[in-house]
Amino acid sequence: KLPKSLRLRNRQEFLSLQKNSKRLVATRLCIDYRLMTSGGPKLGITAPSRYGSSPERSRFKRLVREAFRKSLADLPPHIELNVLPRQRAKGASAE
Repeated sequence: KLPKSLRLRNRQEFLSLQKNSKRLVATRLCIDYRLMTSGGPKLGITAPSRYGSSPERSRFKRLVREAFRKSLADLPPHIELNVLPRQRAKGASAE
């Protein structure tokens, strides 16, 4: 489990990020991000029910959290990220 200090936790944080962010689109996921002036890196994951069943959404979230943990040292210190799955993400692995 990620500590609370590394997570986007409430609706206001997600909406603020969505409003003031840039988006990277790839074949398996979309990433909304913005650079802040203070605070550490934060991660939010949005996996809507149209993506798939509950086990599929949970698996996606586990994979994203693990990737975030592994790359935490490489991320800029003041970045906020929100990761959204695309349908092709269902076949993804952790590598």
